[in-house]
Amino acid sequence: MWFHLLAADYDGTLASDGRIAPDTLAALRRVRESGRRVLLVTGRQLDDLLRVCPEIEIFDLVVAENGAVLFDPHARHVEDLGDPPSTAFLAGLAQLGVPFSTGRIIVSTVVPYERQVLATIRSLGLELQIVFNKESVMVLPSGVSKESGLRAALRRLGLSRHNTVGVGDAENDDAFLARTGFAVAVANAVPALAACADLVTTVPDGAGVRELIDGSLLADLVAFRPRLLERTIPLGAAEDGHEVRYPIRGPNLLITGDSGTGKCTLTGVLVEHLLHQDYVVWLLDPEGDYRTLADHEGIVVLSSAPGSEATRAGEVERLLRHRSTSVVIDLSGLDREEKIRATARFLHGVQRLRTQTGAPHWVLVDQAHHVFPPGRGQAGEGFDFEWSGVCLVTGEPESVAPEVLDVAGHVLSTSIEVVTERLRLLGRADVPGGVPLGTGEALSITLGDGAARRVERFRVAPRTTTHTPVASAG
Repeated sequence: MWFHLLAADYDGTLASDGRIAPDTLAALRRVRESGRRVLLVTGRQLDDLLRVCPEIEIFDLVVAENGAVLFDPHARHVEDLGDPPSTAFLAGLAQLGVPFSTGRIIVSTVVPYERQVLATIRSLGLELQIVFNKESVMVLPSGVSKESGLRAALRRLGLSRHNTVGVGDAENDDAFLARTGFAVAVANAVPALAACADLVTTVPDGAGVRELIDGSLLADLVAFRPRLLERTIPLGAAEDGHEVRYPIRGPNLLITGDSGTGKCTLTGVLVEHLLHQDYVVWLLDPEGDYRTLADHEGIVVLSSAPGSEATRAGEVERLLRHRSTSVVIDLSGLDREEKIRATARFLHGVQRLRTQTGAPHWVLVDQAHHVFPPGRGQAGEGFDFEWSGVCLVTGEPESVAPEVLDVAGHVLSTSIEVVTERLRLLGRADVPGGVPLGTGEALSITLGDGAARRVERFRVAPRTTTHTPVASAG
């Protein structure tokens, strides 16, 4: 399961005339019964929301007041995510005759009083912003939005935005939907929101949410795989100048090539671009080749000493649960048998975590021939062959257990000899350009029935961190 969270707006999305219909509540229960979470993201003031929505406990968490308040309906805990309005600001609005109401943080009025609101903000020199929601006008601290509230809720839930489906109808839903893994607009949504959505339902408000849930969400949006495959990362550029990109939800990868031909650089480019787009990465580094990735924000490099894998496995799981932290495990201090045992232990924990949350989104294993030798062994037995988002990196693909190697549906190679002579995926005549690969070049090979179906030659994009090879300790 990839999508673990449904994040939905209230008025005009889940609710009509302020109430959620019984059929929509039943659909939300089906979402929770599927093992997913449900998050409410609303512009309503918290007290008003609790008055109109007695079924509030159907939500795992509530973002209220357009991102300014986080509410746990089960613990009845409230967390303010901004400062309340000043007395001077409220007095200024009253003096200008602006009708308004206040929540814990938000100040709400209606069109056309936004001019008086803006004049008051300017006259007092306040760091406040105005947000529109159809005819409603909301005033919030600068930087507070449904998107910032979503980020806070995801941290609390231990989930990633990429594993979130968002649904809304109005202008103030745009920023938060843009941060989700799949954005849905109900049929009654404003045109600007509908134009940016991945899906627009055929029916409005709660009926549209039910259509989403029963029509595709409970099936993990498999019908929209072509749309999801449009999300790509750049790997480099072809000779004619077009960008060579790889779909983030695409087939599992094999990155291969002889020593010194740049396969670690190519792997680093893949990791850096995943990190740039907030995907969570787990990289097993048997030789310590990726220590410099620690220079990137959002990734931690941990070294594993003999006998420490149990402690490290728990530490890795805690870090990955932040959903903003990726992890490299440096096993260079272990001998080969210790590396295989440690890999098995780490894979077991990562597999459990991904089942629960959908992340880490990519699992990369460098020197795969070390930890997945023929006969599978302890590490291979802990490898889930149904996973997606798996990348094997090796200069000796023929020394990897065949059943492990077969998970790859695409090959990136920095060496012609590996794919023409050792893997026999294609003949030399099939190599574009007809000459050996130069420094910094690679082949992108789409596989079909175990052979090359499409081959593209490209120049690998530069890394932003350096690759520093470290001598093997075993």
